Amino acid sequence: MVTTIEIGGGPFVFSAAHAGLHNGQFEPLHGHTFSTTLRLTGELDETGMLTDFHLVKRALTEVLAPLRRRTLMPGNAPGVTCLIEDGQMFIECGTKRYSLPAEDVALLPLANTTTEAIATHVLDQLVPYLRDEPGLTGLELFLAEAPDTGARVAADIASLCLPPQVEAVL
Repeated sequence: MVTTIEIGGGPFVFSAAHAGLHNGQFEPLHGHTFSTTLRLTGELDETGMLTDFHLVKRALTEVLAPLRRRTLMPGNAPGVTCLIEDGQMFIECGTKRYSLPAEDVALLPLANTTTEAIATHVLDQLVPYLRDEPGLTGLELFLAEAPDTGARVAADIASLCLPPQVEAVL
């Protein structure tokens, strides 16, 4: 029988700023209080456990730590240049140029910092922590940027060669 557990809320809520790209231009820089919920599915072991909650909570805490109270910017976006000079990060695209303290920026290996892309990044970062857990067959991460808007990303651990499935929730 397949069992599902969920871990989220409380310590897995974080605030961050971002400026998504739309038609090759940054939207205005703004922030969200993101709420993360991780759903794990699989078969219970002989002791009646799917996985150790402490392991999952520690992994989620470590993956979210670099995003907390940072400005999330895309590091692989066409037309965007990033330069660090004297402790400042300069990010340019089109007519906009941001200058921020480099330590306050999380430059993500993404083409955009949409909620969908951030959710995919978080799930990708979690997979190495959890893929070898016996019994786990699937991971699903829901990242909400507002009470009525979020993105759900899923990965089948048994066939990690498949790309994550992304579903925008509006």
